[in-house]
Amino acid sequence: MPSSDYNRYLAAIKAANDAGNKEALRKIRDALYSEYGPLDDDVDYLIRQFRYNI
Repeated sequence: MPSSDYNRYLAAIKAANDAGNKEALRKIRDALYSEYGPLDDDVDYLIRQFRYNI
């Protein structure tokens, strides 16, 4: 995953966590999985940054 995408997703995850927006987290998860797949190490780390179970 390019670092620009990684940083963009991380910022979006932090914003969704702060707002408690579980729907946004679902959309981020779906976008990550569709673009990079569930086996990517960066995707795994980013998903673990979710504060809420979705």
